[in-house]
Amino acid sequence: MVSKTLKLIAMKKNISRFITLLVLLTFTACSEDLFEEVQNKNNLNVDNWYQTANDFDMALNSCYCALADGGLFGLQMQLLFGSFDDRIMFETPGFDEFRINSTSDNISSMWRALYFGVFRTSKFLERIYAKPEIEGMTDARRNNVIAQAKALRAMYYFYLVTIFNEPVFYNESSIPQDLLAPQANGKPEQFWDQLEKDLTEAIPDLTPKTSLDQADLGRVTRGAGNALLGKAMLYKHYYYYAKNGEKGSSGDIAALNTAKVAFKAIMDSKEYNLILPKAPKTRKDYIYALLSNSSFLELPSENNVYPSENNDESIWEVQYSDERFAAGWLPGWQWSGALNFAYFSGHLASFKNQEVHPNLFFAAETAGAPAGFTRDPRIYASCYLKDDTLDFRSENIAYFNKKFSGANSKKVAFVRKLTTPAESQWLGLKKYYFPVYNELNAPKNDPFNRRVIRYADVLLMYAEVMHLLGDDGTGLNALNEVRARVDMPAIGALTKAAIIHERDIELALETL
Repeated sequence: MVSKTLKLIAMKKNISRFITLLVLLTFTACSEDLFEEVQNKNNLNVDNWYQTANDFDMALNSCYCALADGGLFGLQMQLLFGSFDDRIMFETPGFDEFRINSTSDNISSMWRALYFGVFRTSKFLERIYAKPEIEGMTDARRNNVIAQAKALRAMYYFYLVTIFNEPVFYNESSIPQDLLAPQANGKPEQFWDQLEKDLTEAIPDLTPKTSLDQADLGRVTRGAGNALLGKAMLYKHYYYYAKNGEKGSSGDIAALNTAKVAFKAIMDSKEYNLILPKAPKTRKDYIYALLSNSSFLELPSENNVYPSENNDESIWEVQYSDERFAAGWLPGWQWSGALNFAYFSGHLASFKNQEVHPNLFFAAETAGAPAGFTRDPRIYASCYLKDDTLDFRSENIAYFNKKFSGANSKKVAFVRKLTTPAESQWLGLKKYYFPVYNELNAPKNDPFNRRVIRYADVLLMYAEVMHLLGDDGTGLNALNEVRARVDMPAIGALTKAAIIHERDIELALETL
């Protein structure tokens, strides 16, 4: 077993493990007034915590924890948005049919995790602005940690406004005094305006990926800031301008141009590259080059090795490992790992709550597929098919060369009469579930990092923005660059249908 060395940043630096020292104070011959004035200076609270550079570093680390929480990438992003995806079926039809409401535990845990993030980042910014001079912190470091907090908050705002539309809004200048008191709904434009402001101000002070220290992998980089800004402005086109009948307005065009510039900055930086199959390009080379973007281990083909987490294609990913700090089911708090593998993997003990809809497999093109494939190779990296092996490591005896079948599945497609008896084997989720994690507390507390944005996504979003603005040829080139990663033939025109299809196949089963 190749041990995972890249730990969840928030956990690795113990940001959530504050220890309060209880000191017994004995007073003799003291007046009652004197006793009332004594304070336990070892008791940690907001007022005495934000003092030193180390205090602020640890507080910043805590701002990352919400991403790893079970309400977000630790479980609910996959459980909810995977089930809502028309390419994935939940074992029962409730989620597929959107039979869910605001009182659901799934929704409340997502809401709670997002506001963990908003509160921590806003409190961090409030406190650091109130302390212009921090012992041990240079101006450059100060600017960088502020930029990280702003970019993280922008991500939390982005999910809040796109998922809930009018949730509670506050920033560092308007943090509620009583967090348990009812709060008024915010307006969507408050979120869109603040997240654009946060990212625009943050990007110049974020560290480029190539300059990032190895111990800081997972922190927001300049590329991640640009990627999120571009994505947010593209989404604003649909979720705000088009929704409100303002498609094509000056504000809409300005947002799309901001997205264009942000995506172009990433492409021009040369810091990111698609992971391509290497010669002699065997079947494993094609599949492993793609799966490296969702594996927790490097993947070896017959002649090559494909780097996995934090590789050249990764722009931003949530860091997980398999350390366990306490008993329970709380990713990002009691665990440094996630719960996704326990719910969706091919592990014998997995709940197997989701299954791939057969339509995804048949949506993959047949024409132009490279030698050795009957369809676009990307579909074989997305779905487990009958007789696929679950692991490549001989030391994982339980799963080495174990064949994938429907024997341990709930056969959702078959039960719903979406396949004939001859096709009754289920299609499993392969991204993030290959190879099988079978160590320590498996399948719980899994160490698969979750990719928030990768370079292929940026290229396809750039193509989409250019299509909306009027393509000058660079959008089509970006889309064809993604197709060329698996030697699929280039297309001749950039259309809405082509963009939808390419995202459908390239980013299949990924909750982004």
